[in-house]
Amino acid sequence: MLRVIGVLMVAVGCMGIDPIVAAEVSPNARPASSAFSLAEKWQGVQRRIADDESRFADCRAEAWMCSDAERRLEAIVDLGRAREGRARIGEINRAVNLAIRPVSDERQFGVADHWSGPLETIASGKGDCEDYAILKLFALQQSGFARSDLRLIIVSERAAQSAHAVAAVRLHGRWLLLDNRFLALVDIEQAPYRVVALLEPDMDGRRYAAIDAVAAPALPGVM
Repeated sequence: MLRVIGVLMVAVGCMGIDPIVAAEVSPNARPASSAFSLAEKWQGVQRRIADDESRFADCRAEAWMCSDAERRLEAIVDLGRAREGRARIGEINRAVNLAIRPVSDERQFGVADHWSGPLETIASGKGDCEDYAILKLFALQQSGFARSDLRLIIVSERAAQSAHAVAAVRLHGRWLLLDNRFLALVDIEQAPYRVVALLEPDMDGRRYAAIDAVAAPALPGVM
């Protein structure tokens, strides 16, 4: 069973660059100033996602307005829309995993941690774990899944002191993880991780905020 631990600030080291900066902390703890704020990271990428939503909507309405990246994203969304339920999720997970090459932020951007918007990732064809996850969440939402059934989850690997990001989608009351390391979907209860932080939609559905895992309701199967 996965265990939720309260982490307010963390550096996501998908490529083995950055270790977890914060371990178990209380909700009132002050994280180290060198750590990254998940809320700030998530809210920042949501501005890019909002821009991408507008651009993608224009592309869907008028084909002549589509960039190459938008056409590639449209193809992934359409693959998903052609299927239902778990098959739709699996199609999008597989398509994104095959479309993106794993590259560290240090190598691609010259910084330790950069969260790309969906179109930026699909245009470059490169990214690290949170880039895969953000792109998958965008494609899932565009293919018909409700925002309330989508999460970005930061996890800790049991065997290593590093963080990893995965997309999660709720289907029939169960949470499935879309991991860039696997083509198959993974039930959250069977994953070799423990949850560090959950990132979910706010009330208006336009912006997202980091949820302190100590205060947040646990996902089914997470303790």
